[in-house]
Amino acid sequence: MIIKVKILSKCSYCNGQAYLPAGETVDTKGERYMRYFSCPKCHGTGLSGKWINLAEFKQLLEQVECPHEHVVRNGGHHFSAGEVWDDITEICSDCGEVLD
Repeated sequence: MIIKVKILSKCSYCNGQAYLPAGETVDTKGERYMRYFSCPKCHGTGLSGKWINLAEFKQLLEQVECPHEHVVRNGGHHFSAGEVWDDITEICSDCGEVLD
């Protein structure tokens, strides 16, 4: 028998943003703005339920208690079409947690 625990994690559909762009519209002053609607999967919470086994739960608990003293940074800064952006990801070497 495998014991599982239900946890809340970042919604995979909206990536934890809770609201998604619905398209541009014009307000009463004639100014354009982006309209948003709540995520259909998480209903605007940014979280969704996920079932994990006890080994995964233990790893999550260890990550919460970890002081994250040894951090590795992957990625870099990029310049493309006049825009500067980065894809830097920080990962704790001790527990493996992705620190965003």
